[in-house]
Amino acid sequence: MMLYSCCQRIGRPAAVLTLLLFCFALPAAATTMTREQNTVFLPFKINAQDRAELAEKADQALASALSGRSLTMLNRAEAQKLVDYQGHWPPSPATLAKVADKSGLDYVAVGSLTRIGNRISLDIAVYDVLSPEALHTSFQEADSVEQLALVIDQSLEDILAYTSRNFIIASIAPAGNERIDSGAILRKIKTKPGDFYDPAALRRDLKAVFSMGYFDDVAIDVEDTPAGKAVTFQVKEKPLIHAVTFSGLDALSKDDVKAAANIMPNTIVNPAKINGAVQRIKALYRSKGYFKTKVAATLSYPTPESVDVQFSIQEGEKVSITAIKFDGNTAFDDDELEDVIETGTWSWWISWLTESGVLKMDVLQQDAGRLAAFYQNHGFIEARVGEPRVEEKQDGIEVIFPIEEGPRYRVGTVDISGDLIKDKRTLLAMLAIRKEKFLNREVLRKDTLKLTDLYAEHGYAFAEVRPKINKSATGKRVDILFKVDKGSLVYFNRVEIQGNTRTRDNVIRRDLDVKEGGVFDSKAIRSSTQKLQRLGFFEEVSVTPQPTMNEDQMDVLVKVKEKSTGQFSIGAGYSSSESVLFMGEISENNLMGTGNRLALSANLSGVSTRFNLSYTNPRFMDSKVSAGIDLFNWEREYDDYTKNSTGGGVRFGHPFFEKWYIYYGYSLDNTTLSDVSEDASQIIKDSEDINLTSAIHVRFVRDTRNRRFIPSSGSRNTILIKDAGGWLGGDAEFTKVEGSSSWYFPMVWKTVFHIKGSIGQAFASDEKKLPVYEHYYLGGMNSIRGFSSASISPIDPVTGEKIGGDKMWYANVAVQFPLVEEAGLYGEVFSDFGNVYAVDKDWDFGDYKKTAGIGFIWMSPMGPIRIAWGYNLDKKDGEDTSNWDFTMGGAF
Repeated sequence: MMLYSCCQRIGRPAAVLTLLLFCFALPAAATTMTREQNTVFLPFKINAQDRAELAEKADQALASALSGRSLTMLNRAEAQKLVDYQGHWPPSPATLAKVADKSGLDYVAVGSLTRIGNRISLDIAVYDVLSPEALHTSFQEADSVEQLALVIDQSLEDILAYTSRNFIIASIAPAGNERIDSGAILRKIKTKPGDFYDPAALRRDLKAVFSMGYFDDVAIDVEDTPAGKAVTFQVKEKPLIHAVTFSGLDALSKDDVKAAANIMPNTIVNPAKINGAVQRIKALYRSKGYFKTKVAATLSYPTPESVDVQFSIQEGEKVSITAIKFDGNTAFDDDELEDVIETGTWSWWISWLTESGVLKMDVLQQDAGRLAAFYQNHGFIEARVGEPRVEEKQDGIEVIFPIEEGPRYRVGTVDISGDLIKDKRTLLAMLAIRKEKFLNREVLRKDTLKLTDLYAEHGYAFAEVRPKINKSATGKRVDILFKVDKGSLVYFNRVEIQGNTRTRDNVIRRDLDVKEGGVFDSKAIRSSTQKLQRLGFFEEVSVTPQPTMNEDQMDVLVKVKEKSTGQFSIGAGYSSSESVLFMGEISENNLMGTGNRLALSANLSGVSTRFNLSYTNPRFMDSKVSAGIDLFNWEREYDDYTKNSTGGGVRFGHPFFEKWYIYYGYSLDNTTLSDVSEDASQIIKDSEDINLTSAIHVRFVRDTRNRRFIPSSGSRNTILIKDAGGWLGGDAEFTKVEGSSSWYFPMVWKTVFHIKGSIGQAFASDEKKLPVYEHYYLGGMNSIRGFSSASISPIDPVTGEKIGGDKMWYANVAVQFPLVEEAGLYGEVFSDFGNVYAVDKDWDFGDYKKTAGIGFIWMSPMGPIRIAWGYNLDKKDGEDTSNWDFTMGGAF
């Protein structure tokens, strides 16, 4: 028996001594063991009609198999001199003893190969010089001669296991482990049963097991057995962690530090993991600005089987970045480069919210890359940005970025060559790099993608566009050549949809721009993905081309992951016109997998209640037409009356022209006025007799805003026509025409200029057929700020009530700017103006209300919040000097 060991215990130097003894004091015989041949392999006796041909194949196969194991066989001519291949087989033990004696080896392997029909059989016997009567045999069969090499190889494995059993590992197993799974230990051991016994390999395996970190001691026990050597890895496990404690915590919570350490009780102590925990705690403190924090781990052993781990923390003072410097920049000043990086200096009024001024090493490395890209995009193609240096100062940390700018290269000639699918001038006109004064790698990359995408949109899915940059021999200039290889034209073959267990296939297919049999189009793939994502039915959507057996065809795999489309939401809000609002909605956006929407909603406030039931089919008959039905019951209290409306309608919508959409429908509204004041205006009293409003309405919409909340570019334009009465019947009879246009223009410093105009007029042949609640009123957050909601209105000369008008217009001009962009907080300076004109008055654009003020817009966790204060620039009698307006709302 041999025993090799490796041990470790914190504070015990015996581990080093044991390891040295194991690594260097092994017996010389063990470390220099060789695998010498100890068996004579005779050619097989052949039992077959084609004996000569089969003998040649068998000799070649046996010689090849032995050669792969660094062994040899006797050639047939020499063997025939030693044994009689025509006599009794296998030869007698006396004959085989002579063969062994002449060779000087310990074993003789003889065999016969028999062929009957297509089948072959191989029967081999091994003669042992020390045990002549104990023959070891091996028998293999195969279906054809083609498997001859396989059966010979299998027989050799069996024979060598017998003749080399003193040098073969029979088994490997761990012992002594109680908590660590045996499989985990065996996965670290490269030596396997059946391998030759190799002490050097076992030493490496021992180190690998010890490096797992879970053992105080690992030893190898080797015993000889009849089947070979039995190897046992005897391990002694480290103790279990009994408790994990932290001391010195003040700035950070125990839960945060504990999560960073990630060392749990009732697990085996591992020094490597504890050291890792120390580094993670330090990193956590550094991320919070505690750059000088010291962390130490101490182990104590209350019992031999358990250990307590204590992390002692010295937090030190919080250190912030007080200065950022750039070393080597001449083309750009420090302020310009500071705008490029994410790391910033500490500021008392914003750092508490954005964590600017906190040193984060990963962000610092990314900033170096941002600076390098910035220089590359401004013509400095040889610029280098070195490793950022962090220097501690008395008042904080100073960060320095070393920069080597190098020369700046202008854009020279720009050309394109290769397979051109359009006129060269047309393709060159697409390239933005031609308009750049200096080489810009980002623009170059986008131009390359632009050309690649153009080819992909025309069916060349595998087109390659390679820009080649050549420095001019004179002057700091680069010439650019785009080389194009369009490849073959590709067609869409088959569209396969996966992952939809509820949504019907046609709901998905109708939103795909990819058509089976059509020419490959990358734009269609992108638009299909976007359309499916906008449905809101899926958590994940991927539309991926898949290669087929034909180079000119590609399948398309549409893979979706469905999500719950039923929703129940409640919310609250506030506005100056409605006071406190409560909202609730129950909806199903993918009814029975058809893509249709059914919703019931309620809105309750101090002055109104609204109930709506709606059903919408966004793709009626799988067309591009949306269709819907609405039922509603609304009630609202006004100063002199209460309005109650019950009704419903049908509606349709579809694309109209370019980016314009058209929506049209019919509605029937039964309205009653109650609690009408005796002193109410005659216009209000006349409206008591108007109950049924039968109307058609048409609305045109064009919306190109880049986002709905605080857009920075684009516009929204609407035109609305509503016609009631006449051939439609009902009590009301009027026509309303309204239009609005809202535009957003990005400016410097992320500011946005916003201008909006809105105008409307109601036409009625009989003023008594235009109900008072269809009149126009202005004022409030959504029209003219500085006036309270619906306070801008013509006044009844008799009663002094605000009765609205049949004509209105207003305009908003504002400059919006980020205050805390990361938190979604924006400010704005605005000026609003407009007016409402009485039914018996004409338009008078010289008579209007005008205000100016400031506002704040915040996308808060509770939803969007808007605050505005407006000042009346031309105050009239009875009007407020200024007004605050506030709205808040959102689902929770």
